[in-house]
Amino acid sequence: MNANTRSLLPLLVLSGAAALTCETVWLRRMALTMGSAGMAAVVTLALYMGGLGLGGIWAGRRRWHCAPRGYGILELAAACWALAFPTLLSVLHSFNETGSMGINVLVATTILLPPAFFHGASLPAASAATDSATDVASLYVANTAGAVVGTLLAAFVWMPLFGIRGTELLAAATGIAIAAQSIRISKHTRVTDPKIVSSVNNVKPEILAVAALGGASAMALEVVWARLGALLLGGSVYAFAIVLAVFLTGISFGAAWARKRGPEHLPWSLMFLGVTAIAGTIAWRVLPHGLATFWALFGSNGQWLTAAILMALAMAGAPFASGAIFTGCLQASKDCEPKAAAGSILGANTLGSVIGVVAAGVFGMPWIGIRGVVLITAVATILGATALSLPGTSNRVRWIGPLIAAGLLLCTPRWDPALYAVGLYNRLGEFVDLSPRAIERFAHDGWDLLFYQDGITASVAVGESHESGNRWLSINGKVDASTGADMPTQQLSGQLPLAFANGHNHDDTDVLVVGLASGVTAYEALESGANTLTVIELEPAVVEASALFSSVNHEVVDDARVTLVIEDARAFLARPGPQYDVIISEPSNPWISGVSNLFTQQYWDLARQRLEPDGVFCQWIQLYALPPEAVRSLVKTFTEVFPNAWLFETIPGADALLISGPSLPDQLPINPTIDPNGLQAMSFLARLNTDDNPWIEFEAPRWITRSTGPANRRLLERYAIQAEH
Repeated sequence: MNANTRSLLPLLVLSGAAALTCETVWLRRMALTMGSAGMAAVVTLALYMGGLGLGGIWAGRRRWHCAPRGYGILELAAACWALAFPTLLSVLHSFNETGSMGINVLVATTILLPPAFFHGASLPAASAATDSATDVASLYVANTAGAVVGTLLAAFVWMPLFGIRGTELLAAATGIAIAAQSIRISKHTRVTDPKIVSSVNNVKPEILAVAALGGASAMALEVVWARLGALLLGGSVYAFAIVLAVFLTGISFGAAWARKRGPEHLPWSLMFLGVTAIAGTIAWRVLPHGLATFWALFGSNGQWLTAAILMALAMAGAPFASGAIFTGCLQASKDCEPKAAAGSILGANTLGSVIGVVAAGVFGMPWIGIRGVVLITAVATILGATALSLPGTSNRVRWIGPLIAAGLLLCTPRWDPALYAVGLYNRLGEFVDLSPRAIERFAHDGWDLLFYQDGITASVAVGESHESGNRWLSINGKVDASTGADMPTQQLSGQLPLAFANGHNHDDTDVLVVGLASGVTAYEALESGANTLTVIELEPAVVEASALFSSVNHEVVDDARVTLVIEDARAFLARPGPQYDVIISEPSNPWISGVSNLFTQQYWDLARQRLEPDGVFCQWIQLYALPPEAVRSLVKTFTEVFPNAWLFETIPGADALLISGPSLPDQLPINPTIDPNGLQAMSFLARLNTDDNPWIEFEAPRWITRSTGPANRRLLERYAIQAEH
């Protein structure tokens, strides 16, 4: 390894950390602007991946007179973009007054492609410092290892401590420091002869095909593993970070392993990717048991290490193979200029990743489920390994891979959605017996699974108890509605806000409900006097599941007065539209990434803008598995936007409704627990929960297995008493 490459290695580690941090923050910002519904989320990720690929191709074809300086300039450009990103996004988004999806895509393209281009170009630019494919592989390993560090630090340290903008500034400062050091190094680097080189790509087409196939397969699998992680661990920001970190760690180790080996391993690595992906599904059957076993041993203290171990088992070495494929493609292109090979291979790999994201996220999971996506992806990868003419391909390669894959397919146990539909991660604190037998009883005995579907944004299930007849709906394992204990909250969420509106002589009351779930709230709103009702639901599979609750929702979605909109609630509220007399917001829990955006000050500001001047707003909040400070924070944030509000405890120690209106009506189904004065006292010195500092999203996941209902009920009682005096 030459001196230039050695001096760039630590910078590539920092570069990877800064790039993944920026990507995390930028995709988060785009979700707030465009929404997190199916296509919007896929478009933003695909655009970023596409930008990486285009940057790689461009940088690989360019003549870099001084590699460290060129690399530093790219890092500086990305850092400056990070500094300006919120302002640029705000300015560009202001032109989209109609909320058009086409303009949204144009905005996303304008704001995401340039920084992604800079990030994608940085590795080939740095690779110009060497004439060795092995050195380029070392740079790639360092960059990917830095991405692991950035993923974990962003989720577990930087965003909780510094907020979203603070994290973005930290990543920008890192980029500026990298640029300064790169330029300093360049002063001691010999400038290369500025010749004009041919733009012809000399990397063999079959090598580019392998890179593209490896990228598409790995990214499709990563989409599936992210969903599996949400089902196994919950959909928190930490769960997603763990899944991504394990995935990137495997890639880094695989690339490191293959960097000093010849290209002969390439067909075997491609085959290994497919075979291990299938093998990993065998572990899926026992992952919940592993979660319970580790909990019995270490309790909540070991939950994130447990998560990493279990997700590594689920991936079963496939990310390792993905990293080895990338390095193998570099080794197979030794005759090409290293930076040109790196650019072309990176471009093919990331553009293949775009195909994998779209195929798995938009089409694959809804059509064939998460296990089906893995099996189809694995088979396609193995067939690709046998069909392509690659170094090291032999007759043995052509028959051994399909034979092993066929054997694994025959031995792989069927997908058991019941194990994941019950949300074991959310109930571990209640178990006395955590043995495998107890987990099996919990997952299978005493109830029937009536519906299960892996949707675009979440996996949805409906179950029914044999004994009580209670029918429940779960989203990624979290029960969000039922015909049993949840009925008081579901009914009162529709009745109470309409009672406020009716008490102020609202004629032709127009109502908006955020979150369909079982459909009970929407039905109760209609029954309580709504003239028209618009229901916003993010996941289409929830609509299908709601049909199984017709006994309590009376097929509300088929009512002529109801308009069902499949969209992200924030995106819907942010664009111009009709004003509503009543808005009822009943999403899932605030610790869930994405849903947490529906509990911030900015979300409630958007809702207020869509309310009539004397309109009524109702927000569900949980009292269970949430620390008292988080409850106070929600109250504080809500009353900053809606100061004239009352709190109703619909299920003591479990559920509450915050309702804002002009005044308290005389006739209500239940009396309020706390009045506006009590809520003001309760929120004194509490923290605001904002888009920039959504601290509840980072704090609440640590409490999901704790019983906090009694403590929160005592909190409400204390301020209810104060309000009376």
